[in-house]
Amino acid sequence: MRDLRPAGWDIKTYRDKPSLQPEELFLEKIGSPVWEKEYRAAGLRQISAKTRRYVYERDGHMCRRCGVSAGEAYPDDVSAHARLTLGHVNPHKSGSGSHAEDLITECARCNETVKHLTGTQMTKGQVWDRVKELPARHKRDLLVWMKADCRPLSEAEKAWGMYRQLPAVVREELERDLEALMRS
Repeated sequence: MRDLRPAGWDIKTYRDKPSLQPEELFLEKIGSPVWEKEYRAAGLRQISAKTRRYVYERDGHMCRRCGVSAGEAYPDDVSAHARLTLGHVNPHKSGSGSHAEDLITECARCNETVKHLTGTQMTKGQVWDRVKELPARHKRDLLVWMKADCRPLSEAEKAWGMYRQLPAVVREELERDLEALMRS
């Protein structure tokens, strides 16, 4: 299934479509006919399960671009739920490989947005104008993130990312446990 998505196939899981059961898939759009030789991805870079797992864990099981975690509803569209995927820091055509340092955790929506960016990327001036408007505390945080080239997650955000990986029944149980703990 992962190999079909780069070829334009849109396959939904229960994380994308809540009406699906965990073992069900929904084919929303058929992409290129990958069974025909001329449509096979030349030099498709396979990402091992070990590398995939490492990158998800390194990134806290959250999209590094927008911060949404797997299965979480998007704040601006509560009917859509995030599906995490791996994106390349630099595009394949620029020589990016399938090593952990070449990959970043992204939700499918951010991955698609980045893939289709053309000349509409923000300019330095646009970003700088936004940065100047931040309170001093946020400017300090931003500078730390820039120097580290990542935004460190708080312990609560790390726990949230792990929580979102659990099946719904277990999440409900954990929520009740936390409520009980907070009352005591």
